[in-house]
Amino acid sequence: MSPLVDPSVQATAYTAAACRAAETRRPDARLSDPLAALFTPSGAAAQVARLADAGLDEVVGRTVLIDRMLAEALDRWPGAAVVNLGAGFCTRPYRLDLSGCREVVEADDGAVIDLKNRILDGRLSSCPVRRAGLDARDATAVTRLLDEAGRSGDVIVVTEGLLVYLPTEGVTALAAALASRPVVVRWLADIVSADSARQMQTIAQRIPGGLTLFGLDSLAALEEPGWRAVNYRALPVSWPRYRTGAAPAAASRAVVDGVVALDPG
Repeated sequence: MSPLVDPSVQATAYTAAACRAAETRRPDARLSDPLAALFTPSGAAAQVARLADAGLDEVVGRTVLIDRMLAEALDRWPGAAVVNLGAGFCTRPYRLDLSGCREVVEADDGAVIDLKNRILDGRLSSCPVRRAGLDARDATAVTRLLDEAGRSGDVIVVTEGLLVYLPTEGVTALAAALASRPVVVRWLADIVSADSARQMQTIAQRIPGGLTLFGLDSLAALEEPGWRAVNYRALPVSWPRYRTGAAPAAASRAVVDGVVALDPG
């Protein structure tokens, strides 16, 4: 792996890319991401492949849901900017037609951004793309980025594979920072239940340096700072293999792993 990136940060980014690359090679692939294979870590490919195999359905499932829900959001707010917090090695502007958005702004650890810039240099995207190195836990940096992106219009925020690494108070702080910016018209976030996070922790321990995962018992951490869930889609995988017991009923307020679309207010 790159010595420039913190091992736990880069492992999660590489693993998500490996999941998309593996899915792309399948004859019945749910998505096509030819660029994902470019993000192969030096010296740790076998380890990342094992991690990807353990989490492929979840990673690909959430990506497909966000793809669809982002397209729906851009239909409603054409010309909006898309801010992807914790973007990792996401290649969405290159594999999807996002010409309907003003720009995509990708934010992540500075070393991840530097590596991504080098790997994707010269590649053609479907819309303007710019990148920023920042810590998503830094509310000041996040709000500054949103204000910059929102100078010319609406902003749609995407957090994919981010909230599971934040404790509840961190999720609440991020939700409050996003809710404080009137330019943000929609937030798409994948969420993991507390029960799933506990079970997934055994997989996370294989990541160099260790990694702690967090889940949500309810949507309160998102709703109390000022967000309203308007669409909630569960991951289209079997009731997850790391879970026990029956799935919640459709009318339940229990958190089910999936993607939620949130509007202000």
